[in-house]
Amino acid sequence: MEILNADYVEVTSDSAGTTRRLEGNVRLRQDTTDLRSNRAVYYETRGEVVLDGAVRIVSGRDTLTAATVTYDSNTKTALADGAVRVGDGESVLLAPTATYDSRAEVSAFSGGGRILHRGAVLTSPSGTYSSARRVAEFEGPVTLDDSSGTLVAERGTYDANIRRADFAGTVRLRRPDAALDADSVVYFRRTERARAYGRVVLERIGDGGSVERSPEADPDSTRRTFLFGETLLFDGQEETASIRGEEAGEGRPARPPLLLVLSADSTGRVDSTVVRAPRIDAARLVAGADTSTVITAAGGARLWERRLAAVADSARFVRTPAADSTAPALDWLGLYGSRPSVWADGSQLTGDSLFVSVRDGTADSLRVRGQAFAARLDSTLGRLQQIAGARMLGLFDGDAIRSLGVGPNAQVVYYRATADGLLSGADELSADTLTFQFADGELRGVTGYGGIEGTTYGATVVPDDPRLPGFAYDPDAPTRASVLGDGWEVGWLERYGPTFAPPASFDPPEDPADAPPEAEEGGDDDATAEADRSSGRP
Repeated sequence: MEILNADYVEVTSDSAGTTRRLEGNVRLRQDTTDLRSNRAVYYETRGEVVLDGAVRIVSGRDTLTAATVTYDSNTKTALADGAVRVGDGESVLLAPTATYDSRAEVSAFSGGGRILHRGAVLTSPSGTYSSARRVAEFEGPVTLDDSSGTLVAERGTYDANIRRADFAGTVRLRRPDAALDADSVVYFRRTERARAYGRVVLERIGDGGSVERSPEADPDSTRRTFLFGETLLFDGQEETASIRGEEAGEGRPARPPLLLVLSADSTGRVDSTVVRAPRIDAARLVAGADTSTVITAAGGARLWERRLAAVADSARFVRTPAADSTAPALDWLGLYGSRPSVWADGSQLTGDSLFVSVRDGTADSLRVRGQAFAARLDSTLGRLQQIAGARMLGLFDGDAIRSLGVGPNAQVVYYRATADGLLSGADELSADTLTFQFADGELRGVTGYGGIEGTTYGATVVPDDPRLPGFAYDPDAPTRASVLGDGWEVGWLERYGPTFAPPASFDPPEDPADAPPEAEEGGDDDATAEADRSSGRP
């Protein structure tokens, strides 16, 4: 240990060795480590120096400041106490107490500490930061705050080189319009991408809205979208999410991920849409001044909502919010694959593809393309009323069907009943196109155009089981209970179910005023990144 400067020096010697007491502008050096303070006591024999008052130690690219420091020249270790700050030109550690190893370039802190790195504040009761590796490890609960949101967990690590957080143990990521819960999360700050594992729940608040919406405005909390699964890829900048479920194991069937969309109307009634499929992807697409929410379910989708139920190889749901508060929002559902089916208003409709549109929560139209077929069980007669054709168009009024157009090659089988509910006959009719008019859910009239042919049967000669082209009928439509299931997702919803209260205001954290210049320097790393609980709930 080399004494470079001191305004006053007092030297004493005893059986314990030589002690030097230094006062005023104290400066010492060991190899490339420079130590400065107002006062110091140097125990020369055991190689220990106690520095007090405006202590500053510079070792390589690291700078340590504190109220007092005990420095061991044998191990090149500093035990710092009181307003400790360690900066490496890129990150800054702030703690009440810390131990700094200048050879390993590692700081260990306790009593609660903060690490500042490029707009992020990481807080934990204890942990370590390696200036050499630029990696922080947190031994207790850890919180990461930056302008995009807040990430909390029971433990974790942070790599400042690529701005990557690996957090585990009840991880929660909160953003202004989203919340993510998982057993573990890998989060990249630069791209705002997250990989979540375990029991994953992603909640999105609102339906996109206008891209011109003020950033300060709260998202529409009357609409919430939940994704449940085992693995999630989330991109906060692109606003996309892709979730997968639990794969089949020994004696355990596969568990597809779950999508739940909840919407509250002006009266407070909450409508829910429940979907299960092996793969579910969600995105927000910008079109002009509006942003639409697009959700795709593939690999065999089952869907239930108040107005209808459906099964399909794949389904695509698009919601376009209203341009202003007076215009209705438009929901659009497309079903594809091997003969998807929709159950609505007591009927089953099947075709090569089906499309349903809903305006402001009310069914608007239903289109069936390719081998269109509709069946409705007459509960009185126990017979299937049937309609078939190349295409169908159904129009609704207040969720009840108003008219149905079929064609070309339209066909119908219709059974007639007596006033006593007995079979009185049946009609088979074909035409280029047929239009059916309904009132109160009952058929009131049929109009045919071009190539009209038909057969009327009496009660005694009605065919037993006629089947029109494209016949498909399954009385067991998906129900809310069958799609939702009885797994951990149900328990989560029962515990943390949304209240539809406006979300708490979100204030991006600011760097503490005492953050040194080192925390602001440095350019963006060129590393390649891989791909809420809001409302105050855990």
